[in-house]
Amino acid sequence: MPYFAVYAPDYTDEGAIERRFKVREAHLANAAKESRMKVGGAMLSPNEALDTPNPPEKKMIGSLMIFEAESYAEVKELIENDVYWTGDVWDKEKTEIRPWVSPKSLQ
Repeated sequence: MPYFAVYAPDYTDEGAIERRFKVREAHLANAAKESRMKVGGAMLSPNEALDTPNPPEKKMIGSLMIFEAESYAEVKELIENDVYWTGDVWDKEKTEIRPWVSPKSLQ
């Protein structure tokens, strides 16, 4: 089965982080049950936060996921049914779904 990488940045308006936290538990519960998602997690800002001795406060700014699925349409449906999508957390204009190949799958 093919793999797909999903880059889903959050909206950046003033209420975006509050919307994320409002539906976060439901999002995590659903993600834990989704066998087609092989890895996923939050992207953090600022980019250098992990490289500095006294990093500024990290905040979630989006999500990155890898799915194993039959088709792009299947992954698109999963994303569009996620509470981060329906709850206006992920930026619908900037979310990307791309075919992804791991070095192991090429062997």
